[in-house]
Formats: sequence, C-alpha cells, structure tokens
Amino acid sequence: MTDVLSVRMYNVRFGDAILVTVPDRNPSSGSVITRRILVDLGNAPLVASAIGGDDSVFQPVIEDILQQLDGKPLDLFVLSHEHLDHAQGLLHASRKLFPNGEFEKNFKVRYVWLTASADPDYYDKHPEAKKQLDLARRQYELISRHLQLAGEEQRTAFTRLLANNNPNSTKDSVAYIRQMNPKKTFYVHRETKGLSRKHGFKEAKLKIWGPEEDTSDYYGKFTPLGLATTDDVNERPPGEMPSPPAGVDLGSFVNLVESRSAGITDNLLTIDKAANNSSVVFSLEWRGWKLLFPGDAETRSWQTMDREGMLEQVHFLKVAHHGSHNGTPDDDLLEKVLPKPAPDGKPRFAGVSTWTETYNGIPHEPTNKRLASRATLVSTLDDPNALFAEIEFPA
Repeated sequence: MTDVLSVRMYNVRFGDAILVTVPDRNPSSGSVITRRILVDLGNAPLVASAIGGDDSVFQPVIEDILQQLDGKPLDLFVLSHEHLDHAQGLLHASRKLFPNGEFEKNFKVRYVWLTASADPDYYDKHPEAKKQLDLARRQYELISRHLQLAGEEQRTAFTRLLANNNPNSTKDSVAYIRQMNPKKTFYVHRETKGLSRKHGFKEAKLKIWGPEEDTSDYYGKFTPLGLATTDDVNERPPGEMPSPPAGVDLGSFVNLVESRSAGITDNLLTIDKAANNSSVVFSLEWRGWKLLFPGDAETRSWQTMDREGMLEQVHFLKVAHHGSHNGTPDDDLLEKVLPKPAPDGKPRFAGVSTWTETYNGIPHEPTNKRLASRATLVSTLDDPNALFAEIEFPA
C-alpha cells in the first residue's frame, strides 16, 4: 500500500535485521515510489551455550528480503556498527546461501552507510582513536591468550564476548559490505555534510543523531590485567575464595573468580562498549511520524546525544542493544524521546530484536517494563517461531 510505512524486525535470534518500507512521494511530480532501508543483518556468533547464534535463521530472512525487493535494488543499507550480531548476515548469504556470485546478481544496493570509524582511512586521520584502538586490540589478544589456558568454566563465561568482538571475523563482514556499492558507500556521523545527497529519499527526511566523528572518547579506561600464564590453578589455595556451586570444579571456579578481579570482565566490556557507542543513530521522519534507529548505542552515546541537543520525541524507538539495561537511557533522557503522556496523542512503539540464553541479563525485564509504560512494546520474542514482527504507521 502507498499510505503505510512498515518496520519489519526479522527474527535472527540474537541480532538485528530490520527492513523499513517507506512510500516516498516526489514533491515535484507527486508520484510515489516504494523505497526500502535495511538496518543491519547479523546475529551472535554460534559458540558454546549461546543458542542465539544459529545461522540457519538467515536463509528465510534473506529470501523474504529478496521477495520484498521484487528485483529492485535496496535503497539504503545501514550497518550501525562493527559487531557480528549486526554485520555478518550479508557475507553469510554470499558465501553459504547463494555462492558463486548468485547473491550479488539478486541483491543490489543504491546507498550504503557505515559508522565513521569503519572508514579504512579513519585511524590515519584520528591518531587518538588509533591509540585507543591499538590498546583495545592488545587487551583482546592478552585476554584471548589467557583464556586458551584457563579452565572450561572460565572460557565459557567469556567466549561469546570474545567471538562477537573478534576484529578478524568482523573485518571480513565489513569488507564485504564496503564493496557492495563502493562509489556510494558513506561513513556517516553527526557532523556529516550534505546528507541529503547520500540517500535517494525525496519526501522522507533522514537525520543522524550520533556518533560524532571522533569516537576516541567512547573508549573507557582499561583495568591493569593480572592474568595467569599457566593452567596450574588447581594447585593454588583459594584463600578467602567463596565455595563453588554444587557440581562446579574448584579449579575452574577459582579461575573464574580470579579472572574477574584480574580485569577480564571490565576490559572485555570496555572493548564491547566502544563499538556499541560508535553506532550510527539516525531518525526517519515521514508524514508526521518520527522513527529512531540507535543501533546498540549505550549510556555514553545517549548522554552525548543529549549534550549535543539531539534528543527529541519519536513515535518508534528501535530498542538499543537487544533490550540490555544499558541500551535504554535513564528516565530523564528517555522522557525526551518517549515522553509520557505523548504530547501529540499519537501511539508510540518500541521494538526489540532479541533472544534468550545468549547473554546474561538480556533481555532485561525491568527495562522492558520501563519501555512498556511509555509505548507499545513489540519483541521478536512475542512469537519466537514467526519470521518477523512488524509495526505499521499509516499516513
């Protein structure tokens, strides 16, 4: 229909894949063209006990996207940030589902947006960000090496974070996205000039809220690491260590507790947050509706957007970071995005793409309740067997 905008959130388990269909009227001719934006396509890497990383979900999703496009190019692909649970789906389709160039014959893209720091030349232009990136990768290497020597319990606790932040795996996915349309691939940020020339929309208005071009501030402080270099933990006395839960090996439990004090948890989360807070955050305004897509923006990004005066009322919020507690701002900032009651009386929606048993505490039920008190909350978990959850906005 030409009078309805739709947001289709595909069930990719723990990840994001969102197809936005927009009836776009040409102000000059009055003709309406159906345009589509795909925001991310990925899911969590499949590792031990992380059931949210089943790549078999990609085939029906890709097939539905191609059916929706009906032989026409995708108008805009937005990769919000460089994490596998947002980035790996298109490369998977090319390598596994439609090999030998078949995917590229059927899937064309007019414009591509990536976050500023995904630019191959970015770190040459931003030495402070380069210094922070090098430090983060060094931390990653040290932690990865340590966990190879650790007990199984300790390795399992951090495998998912390690896999999702693996720069080598993500690099391949991002490189594939860059080459989909190299001449119209743009690395966007809040200060991007001439944004209207970086997409094909006529009626709909797109605006970038974040991140800023220099993302070095999104790297927090790293905790000094005190890591074991051998696996002799069973020979070390636990001291004041609490007793392990029933059925858990003492050595593995000691190793797990010591790893937390050694800075592994904090430093992996610091690496993870830096990428999340570098997410492209953009709004789409159409016929009186305003929709916001913040990727996995966390607390620091929301605070920066507020400081820069970007926060304003929207009618749809894509819930950041899969319903994690740190992906939705505190109530003082959330009030600026989803005020209650709604000043214009229009319905509001919050959409979350998530899965259980992948990361502890996600989705975060108290966060879901906060959002549900301000908007109709729609989740891919509402019907776990459905291919997608969809929200429509009439003209």
